[in-house]
Amino acid sequence: MELQFEYVNIPKNNYFEYLVEEHLNPLAKKFPFVLGASVFFKVKNKSSDLDNVCKIKLNTIEMPIYAIAEERSIELAIKKTSEALESKLKAAN
Repeated sequence: MELQFEYVNIPKNNYFEYLVEEHLNPLAKKFPFVLGASVFFKVKNKSSDLDNVCKIKLNTIEMPIYAIAEERSIELAIKKTSEALESKLKAAN
């Protein structure tokens, strides 16, 4: 699966990319109509606890599927976004 990453207000981080691969590769195997993904990381730098954003757009054969999470850490946002994508993929299947 082809993955593209974009970072806003945060430096490139190989660990975050590894985590995304760990979450999305099993989804791509389970749902063969998933072709790739665009992943967007952002830190809002606000006083809110939930200022870490992970947004993922899955490219599928039929249509893109989106999910976004704003959490207290990028790692948690990745996990929540991946869980939301899996639920949407199950519903679409």
